Amino acid sequence: MSENLSNIIEESVKGGFFLFIGYFTSLAILALGSMIVGRLLGPEGFGIFSLAFVVPSLILGFLDPGVGAALTRYTAKYRIEKRLDFAKSIMRTALFYKATVSAIATIFCITFSETFATVLLNRPELGNFVKIASIIIFFQTIFNYLGEAFSGLDRMEGNALILNVEAVAKTFLSPILIVLGLGVTGAILGHVASYMIAVVVGAIFFIRFYKMMGKHVENSFLENIKIMVSYGFPLYAANFLNTISSQFQVLVLAYFASNSEIGNFYVAARLLALVSVLAYPFSALFPAFSKVKVGTKELQTLFRLSTKYTSLAIIPATVLVIVLSKDVVYAFYGRSYTLAPEYLTLYVLTNLYAGFGSIVFGHMFNGLGYTRLSLYSTLVNFITFMPLVYILTSEYSVLGTLYAIIISQTLSLAYSIWASKKVLSLKFETISSAKIYLVSFIAAAPLILFSETLSFPYWIVNLIVRGTTYFIVYLTLLPLSKAISSSDIENIETLVKRHKLFKTIMGPMIWYERILLKIY
Repeated sequence: MSENLSNIIEESVKGGFFLFIGYFTSLAILALGSMIVGRLLGPEGFGIFSLAFVVPSLILGFLDPGVGAALTRYTAKYRIEKRLDFAKSIMRTALFYKATVSAIATIFCITFSETFATVLLNRPELGNFVKIASIIIFFQTIFNYLGEAFSGLDRMEGNALILNVEAVAKTFLSPILIVLGLGVTGAILGHVASYMIAVVVGAIFFIRFYKMMGKHVENSFLENIKIMVSYGFPLYAANFLNTISSQFQVLVLAYFASNSEIGNFYVAARLLALVSVLAYPFSALFPAFSKVKVGTKELQTLFRLSTKYTSLAIIPATVLVIVLSKDVVYAFYGRSYTLAPEYLTLYVLTNLYAGFGSIVFGHMFNGLGYTRLSLYSTLVNFITFMPLVYILTSEYSVLGTLYAIIISQTLSLAYSIWASKKVLSLKFETISSAKIYLVSFIAAAPLILFSETLSFPYWIVNLIVRGTTYFIVYLTLLPLSKAISSSDIENIETLVKRHKLFKTIMGPMIWYERILLKIY
C-alpha cells in the first residue's frame, strides 16, 4: 500500500475499531434484552410488539431527503480541508431541519395512529400501541443525526457511546416494565425511552466537539439545504425505496401471516445482527472512499482490500450461523420459536455475497460521490422485490418473503458489479474470494460429520463448543489454501498496531496465521 492509502485506511480502521467495539457491546446487551423480552412476551406478543413500530418506521423513511448522508460527507470533507466554519454551518442546518420535520411527523403519526393500525396493519386493536410507538420518530431522528455527525467528525467513540447507552437503557427498562404488568405496552415504552436517554447523553458529548469548532459561516439555511440535497437526494430516493419495500414486506406479512409467524420472523431478523455486527465497522469506509479519486491505483487497492477483509470476516460467520441456526435460536430465545431456525438460515444467505463486494459497494459509491449508482442498485432491488414479495408471501407465507429478499438482492448485486466495472473500471480478484468461500464451507464439515460427538445437553454450550471448533479449523485452513498471504498479515498488523485493545484481540490470530504461513 502507498503511504497515503495506508494513512487513510488506518484512520478508518481507528473509526471502525470504535464502531466495532461500540456496536458489538451494544449488540450483546441488546441480544440479552431481546432474549428476555422475547421469552416474556412469547411469539404472539413479540409479533405484536414488532408490528407496533411498522408505521413509525415507514414515516421515518420519508423524512430525510439525503441530509443525513450529506451531513457525514461534507463534515468530513470540510474538516479535511480545514474549513471548520463550513462544517459547523452544515451541522446547524441539518439539526434544524431534522428536528423540525421529525416533530411534525411525530404529531401526525400520533393523530392518525388508529387509522394506520386499521388500514395498514389490518389490526385495529393495535391503535394504542402505534400511538405510543410514534414518539420514537422524533428521538430516533435526533439519534441518527448524532451518529451521522460523529461519523463526519471521525469521532466514532461518539457512535459507540450512544449505541451502548440506548442498548443498556432498553435492556433495563423493557423487561422491568413487562414484569410490572404492562406487557407489550411496557416493551414499547422501554424501547422509546431508550432513545430518549441516548439522545440526551449523546447531545452532551456532541456539544463539546461542536463548540471546539469555533464560529460557523453565515450560509443561509436554504443554501445549505440545497448543497446537501443535491448530493444526498439520490441516497434519499434509495432509502425511500428501501423503506417502502421493507415496510411493504411487513404489511404483506400482516395480511398473510399470523402474529406467531411474524414473531418468529423478527427473531430471525434480530439474530441476523450476529453477522451484521462484523459488517457494521466497515461503515467507516464511507469517509475513506471520500479521500481517494476515481481512476487511481489507490481506489483499486482500497476496493480490493476492503472486499477481501470483509469477506474474511463475514463469509465464515454466515456459514457458521447457517449450520448452527437451531442452536442460535434456542440458546437465545428458547424452543417456543420453532420456525425461526429455518427463517434465519434463509435470511442470512445474502451475507454470503460479501465475497463479491456487497458490503463495500454502497460505501464506495457514496464516498466517491456516485450516489446515482447506489440509487440504481436500490431501484433494481425495489422493482424486483415489490411484486415478488406479494406473490410469494401470499403463497408461502414468511418463507415466500425470504425467497423474494434473496432473489431481489441477487439482482441488485449483479447491477452493482456491472456498474463498478463499467463506470469505475474496477477489477475483481475472484480467485481470492473463491478460496475464502471454499475454506469457510470446508471448516463446517466437522460440525456436520461429528454432530453427535459435539452435542451437549444445553444449547448455549453447543453454540460455544461448535463455534470455537469451527473458527479454529477455519483459521488453520486459511494459510493452507493461500487465501491469505504474508502481505495480508503485515497489512492487518500495521493497521492494528496503534490500537492496544484491537492489537490484543487480533494478536493471537495474527501470531497463529504467521506460524502456519511459515510451515506451509
